[in-house]
Amino acid sequence: MTTLMTLGVLAQAAGQVGSGRIQGGWGYVWACYGSTVVVLVLYSLSLWMRRPQAPHDAKE
Repeated sequence: MTTLMTLGVLAQAAGQVGSGRIQGGWGYVWACYGSTVVVLVLYSLSLWMRRPQAPHDAKE
């Protein structure tokens, strides 16, 4: 009998999974966007600083 009760409780819990909704959380989203932009800007800056330099006497 306890096995049936346990299965009943698990079935009720499984029915509630995925029925919730996250409230708020936009601070986390904007923090992720901000950190992504910072990383991309720093990476672009590092690529620009490491670009190959043409010799001064080279003709184009």
